[in-house]
Amino acid sequence: MSWLKIYQFRGVISRSCSPSETFLVDSTTVGALHSPFRCGYVIVRLSLFGAPPSKPASSNTVKVTMAHNKPTSTRDTLPTAAPDDVTADSNVTSKAPQWSRLRALLQTIVERDYPWLGWAFVYSFTLFFLFVYRCIGLSALISMYASAEDGTLAVVLGVLILGFLEDFVCVTYFACTLWLFDKLKPIVAKRFTGEGVAIRVAGKMAVFSVSWLLFVAFTIPVVADVLIVRLRDMRFTFDIIVMAIQEKDNASSFEVSTEEITDACVNATALVLAATFFAFVRTRASWADLARWNPTQIALPLSSSYAYDILRLTGSTKNQLNSNEPKVQESSPVTEDAEVSTLTEKVDDKGTKSSRYVTVDIDASECSTAASDDDNDTSQCLPVEKEDTNRVDKRQYLQQSLIALVGLILFPMLIIAVSCACSPLVAYSALNTTLNEMLGHAFQPDVDGSTSAVDEKDLPWVETYIHHATENHELFGNDTLYRRTTGFQGDLAFDVKVNPKNPPNVLLLVIESFRYHDSHYLVGDEDPSNLFKDSDMTITPNFDKWAKRGIALRNYWSSWRTSRSVESLLFAQLPYDHVTKSGMTGGQHETNLSGLPQLFSAKGYETFFTTGCRTNYDSWDAFLPAHGFDTVWSRNEMMKLAQSDLGIKPGDWKGPEHRGLNWGVHDDLSFQLLGDLFVNKTKAQAERVANGEPKKPLFLTHYTISSHVNYVQRPKWYDESKKPDFSALYKGQKYADNIKNYLEIRYFTDMEFGKFMDRMAEAGILNDTIVVISGDHGQGPEFGNDVPEDRDVSATRVAGAIVAEGRLGDAVGMVMDDATEQYDILNTLADITGVPEGGFEQDGVGRSLKRKIKFGKRVVYSNNPTRKMSVVRGHERLRYDKVTESMLLHNPDTDHDMKNDLLPTLTEEERADWISWRDAGRRINSYYTKRWEGKCLLAAEC
Repeated sequence: MSWLKIYQFRGVISRSCSPSETFLVDSTTVGALHSPFRCGYVIVRLSLFGAPPSKPASSNTVKVTMAHNKPTSTRDTLPTAAPDDVTADSNVTSKAPQWSRLRALLQTIVERDYPWLGWAFVYSFTLFFLFVYRCIGLSALISMYASAEDGTLAVVLGVLILGFLEDFVCVTYFACTLWLFDKLKPIVAKRFTGEGVAIRVAGKMAVFSVSWLLFVAFTIPVVADVLIVRLRDMRFTFDIIVMAIQEKDNASSFEVSTEEITDACVNATALVLAATFFAFVRTRASWADLARWNPTQIALPLSSSYAYDILRLTGSTKNQLNSNEPKVQESSPVTEDAEVSTLTEKVDDKGTKSSRYVTVDIDASECSTAASDDDNDTSQCLPVEKEDTNRVDKRQYLQQSLIALVGLILFPMLIIAVSCACSPLVAYSALNTTLNEMLGHAFQPDVDGSTSAVDEKDLPWVETYIHHATENHELFGNDTLYRRTTGFQGDLAFDVKVNPKNPPNVLLLVIESFRYHDSHYLVGDEDPSNLFKDSDMTITPNFDKWAKRGIALRNYWSSWRTSRSVESLLFAQLPYDHVTKSGMTGGQHETNLSGLPQLFSAKGYETFFTTGCRTNYDSWDAFLPAHGFDTVWSRNEMMKLAQSDLGIKPGDWKGPEHRGLNWGVHDDLSFQLLGDLFVNKTKAQAERVANGEPKKPLFLTHYTISSHVNYVQRPKWYDESKKPDFSALYKGQKYADNIKNYLEIRYFTDMEFGKFMDRMAEAGILNDTIVVISGDHGQGPEFGNDVPEDRDVSATRVAGAIVAEGRLGDAVGMVMDDATEQYDILNTLADITGVPEGGFEQDGVGRSLKRKIKFGKRVVYSNNPTRKMSVVRGHERLRYDKVTESMLLHNPDTDHDMKNDLLPTLTEEERADWISWRDAGRRINSYYTKRWEGKCLLAAEC
């Protein structure tokens, strides 16, 4: 039998009738006894829970007994108003304390056992949890995309409202997942046989485990997002998890401060406690079972108020129900064929209604007498009309489909549209990370990279980014940078004498974390930002020495992170815009590229790549051989050579001698091996020339590694050696020890670089080699190791120089003060060494530094995906956000730490110029992102 608990509510709830279950039924009129409840006999009573009473609750209570067929479909109703009947057990006196009243109210709600209580709990608890974290991260989110001043009341309200809507959509998917589990649970349970206790325990364990895991799965991205935003000014994405898995071998190199660990533990504890409470309630409370009801069972007003009723009362039925003299009966036993539910109806002469029990015959042809035969009840037979079951079922399915469509598809689409209509600041700050990642970044505002006010008239827009005044080229399309460069023209800024019959070797030397202001020579004696604290020392005396003998690049910029420097230095591109990925990630076997390796291969050079670092990081080991390098030496090759040629023992790498570090081989050994390689290659070249064979010059790229964060790993011999006193540069600083370590390891790498260059000079190799020296990126040890990029200029402005012994003439000692970028190296070396016959293909945005241009005429782009983008023009730099209107203009020479915003001092015309260059920066950034993702960098169309 089934006990159907019925209250005075409106609406329809679809439920199947099964033993020992309770249901809510619209009992405004007897006509609201819907088809889903054709479960047998129905007893209408006042009792709040348990089996129907053996006696009526009061003298004016009448029992209703109904007999009808088994149901073919089911439906429940969602109450729109609270019941006004309260049992004696739940009375609360007005004198009770406020908290007692609240407790009594909650107890009453639970005792009434509304089937929607589980859904209400899931929504209210999860939304409250997400709202708390949204409030915690609100200030940091707004500051990340704009400034604290931009956090106006309108912005805050917009973020909270849009954020709540996105959270609601996210919780909807969460609740539906839980509902699906609750629906499948009894189906799975039926497949197992055994002791009832064991089945119940296993069921509760399953409910707890699934509820806990799903709560964590849906909320941990939000928690992690707020945590990372507050600590690192970054947004959480699933790509971070992918990167962590792929780079698990390098996990020890990831710098995390004690404060960050503490903060992470606190947030993890809060998440675990919330998930445990949520799972506990779901396990212990029967009303938390979402399978008892779902939102598709909400009654919608369609063609009539009985749209979902299979039964409609006749007029005589209604008249009988409205009778003022119902017969009072005691409840009677129910036959095995009957199923029972309750219905409450209140009637009172003064306007209040009291409950009664009435007997209703659902079958128009016969009135059941089973109940009355078993007891002394006097039953009333109430005739009702039947409607076509199939027609009603179709309406039910239509309603369920409509509600599901709205809740799971149309409403999320509406919120996406609202997000797109909001300002980027509001949209990004309100972003629900779980939802955004789950729906493929659909809630993330698009970057507008379609237009730019600096486009040149009567030329394809891509010509804006090609220095066509000095580069001769042929575009393969009007919407692509893919072109063939056939030569260079224009006045010379400097000249490098090269004999085409005896082409020089070319060495691209990339120094780890080598920032511009490590060199006093680049900063200058004036030091307008006082970076050297009124001292005359330099951290890199050997670099300064060789930069003075070549051409120094003092206004030279990078785009942060080592892998991104490969894209710029070798292929002249603005790097792929992604926080965790680079253009090298995955090896990019299906992506065609053309840069320095291809240029020199076309000129008959041997291409070589060496580093003391491991190359399994970010797929370097797959990318480099696939994109132009004939030979690649990394940590493993260096270690073997060091053991065979330099006498290093296997135990010296991680033993007391510390000849290695977690990233690879220290620079003292890698520079020795690099020198040996050049000596051997030069001898082989001389032999080939002597034999009348082509020289086959060498193009070699070498990356150092010792100065990688955390700066404390160093060879024992250097650790015990005497070092310069750099205390003037770190004394009194918050991270004094960290700065000291950085300066000492920077001095170590510079010292080894100097030894290498001196050896090459003494061997006569430098006279036959053009050397380009570049930092891969900078560093900000003054801000700690966990967020070094927070010191923005220190992280992106790097040291650079071109050394060409005996080839520069009067250009020796030249300091190039105009803005340059790593992506200028490709065209510069092509111009210096000569373009191969027929030209070479490329898709870069660099220019030849060998050619003279007016100071400040050309801008360069320097972006940090973990922070901001920037455009540098002359001695001014505009730092801007990728999507929001946040901008800051400063002079990086006089205002290194960006404390003085120059934008308010500009005229409208000057400000418009900078906005145009900003838009151009966004456009070219979007261009490369699209081309990298489409694997169509060297294609006319993408």
